[in-house]
Amino acid sequence: MSGHITQKYILKIHTDRLVRSKWDLTLPLSEARRNEEIISIGDSQMLRWIDELTGRKDPGEEIARIRQEIRRIRKLPHSAACARRLKALYEELDRVQLVPDYLHLVIDKNKHLLRACKGFKVNGMRYVRLVGTAGGVKNSTIVFVNEALAGTLRARIDNGRDQSVPWIPAKLEAYRALTCSGSMPVSDPKGIILVKDCETLFNEDVIVLNDEEGDEPNMKFVKNFPVALDESDGYGLMLPSLAKRWSEELGLDYVMSGANTRYSFEKGMVFTFDFAEFADKVAHSFEVKDAWGVTRDIRDYELVLTTSQVKLWKCYKSMEEYLERCKENHYQFGIPKMCPRKLEDRRGTNYQFIQSFDLDDSQIDELIRPTINEIKDVLSGDYRKAILFLRGVGMTDENADVSSEFGVASALMVEPKVFDDSYVRKSIYHMIKGRIEDAKIGVLSVHGNYSIVCGDPYALCQSMFALPVTGLLKKGEIYSKYWSDCGASELACFRAPMSTHENIAKVRPVATEEMQHWYQYMTTCTLFNAWDSACARLNGMDKDGDLVMLTDNKVLVDNIRDEPTIFCAQRSGEKKVVTEDDLVQSNIAGFGDDIGRITNYVTSMYEVQARFDKESEEYKVLAYRIRCGQQAQQNKSI
Repeated sequence: MSGHITQKYILKIHTDRLVRSKWDLTLPLSEARRNEEIISIGDSQMLRWIDELTGRKDPGEEIARIRQEIRRIRKLPHSAACARRLKALYEELDRVQLVPDYLHLVIDKNKHLLRACKGFKVNGMRYVRLVGTAGGVKNSTIVFVNEALAGTLRARIDNGRDQSVPWIPAKLEAYRALTCSGSMPVSDPKGIILVKDCETLFNEDVIVLNDEEGDEPNMKFVKNFPVALDESDGYGLMLPSLAKRWSEELGLDYVMSGANTRYSFEKGMVFTFDFAEFADKVAHSFEVKDAWGVTRDIRDYELVLTTSQVKLWKCYKSMEEYLERCKENHYQFGIPKMCPRKLEDRRGTNYQFIQSFDLDDSQIDELIRPTINEIKDVLSGDYRKAILFLRGVGMTDENADVSSEFGVASALMVEPKVFDDSYVRKSIYHMIKGRIEDAKIGVLSVHGNYSIVCGDPYALCQSMFALPVTGLLKKGEIYSKYWSDCGASELACFRAPMSTHENIAKVRPVATEEMQHWYQYMTTCTLFNAWDSACARLNGMDKDGDLVMLTDNKVLVDNIRDEPTIFCAQRSGEKKVVTEDDLVQSNIAGFGDDIGRITNYVTSMYEVQARFDKESEEYKVLAYRIRCGQQAQQNKSI
């Protein structure tokens, strides 16, 4: 394993196909492949359960053998015999890789889902509804499974929870669907403790949007607004010993700064922080109260989870009960992603990041200059820049491989003079044409990178050990080893999706000796302080794996306007003891990617707004509506 999720193949079928076949479809794999009805998905807790229940062995060796034979035949001269053999090999590969017990059903009409929930057949296997994942529901796609396995899988998902506890159906469905998240299994930690989240209170001048009364949201400026921040929203901590072991199990050649995790009803990041040393040198105590109020010795644990990570923790009487249910239902810790070994040096902006800036012509010229120069270098100047474009900026002397099948790039690496060949120039132009089109819509090269977000783990530890919460970071500050090493004094911070200029944060990277000691393992993530509204400003950011884009680009940093954070009053659905019918109705209500549509509406408003004078009534009305876009986005997110 090398930090990559194993891919498996499943059927993805539209309900219109089932309706035409009277809900009993015969679908040869060769036909499914032609119709693009076989898709790849990442291995998950759910697929590992299915392999266990069906006795399916890991087909890795057989898949490798088939792919090796395919590569060998593709290198032979073309012939009818080779074509037949390749077809047979691809059919065999489909058969070996396919998980027939798990199926994605695309709902073409809402009423089709109600009928599908009664059961249908594909290739003689009867399927029933299992769950709607957050991403799947947006695309009107629901997970169905072999009816013979459904009862066991549903029981394992529920994991012995107290089912009398009421929940909002859509939220419960999202938590159930975590078992379908792609992940890589790792060993269990040597001790897990669940603690309550760290919360801080402070005041800020803000804009409050509320759409609970009237046809349009009410917007007002509020001075000294009381802000309650869940500082540890979505993250916990792991000892360096656990980070090292998991990194080795994943085949990484570094110790990761943090990992995104999956367990029963659990989702979030755990970051590498020596909380045992904190107990010894700062708290001078090893006693911590867990979420249920039980006093524990922190030396017995490698992993700290917070209540914002274990979504249904209130459905269990104790940590022991929760862990025992996980063991009974064969849960494994899974890791979907982790912090990288190092961060990039250059990154393209998103059009959303720059659409709200008010720049003059000279500032625009300065902003786009690096992108224009990169394109010119590739097209007419430096063959080395062309190689980097074709092979990626991550290429080094160590990982360059001229034997790889990269065509023009490999030819340039062998003989730079081919850069002058007209065919090569034409090929490069066709490949960079997409980059040129992207630049036209705001994908501009800047010194910057994306990084996974964390809070201030020092503050979380203070909360765990019942100390006054101060944290090491102050209002407006972040910790980022990359940007401190660069000597940056101010940064522009972005997170998608965003709509208004108020969604942009200006932050100050700091790195005192104390921070460098306590955050020494957190080299490629960005730590936010516990004393400002950056999470709300960045459109409801939390720390369960969210990414921010940071840049020290002078044009962007200097032109961030000092606007108050927008706080959106959150709608809350009705909690109830959830039934299967409730879950199905929540699936139907969630069909469609409303957030994407709202974001597009906001972008179109900027285009219209640019036609009016800033003091005009039209300009001000559009400014109000653009701000309301943030309210609409957050109302559509789970």
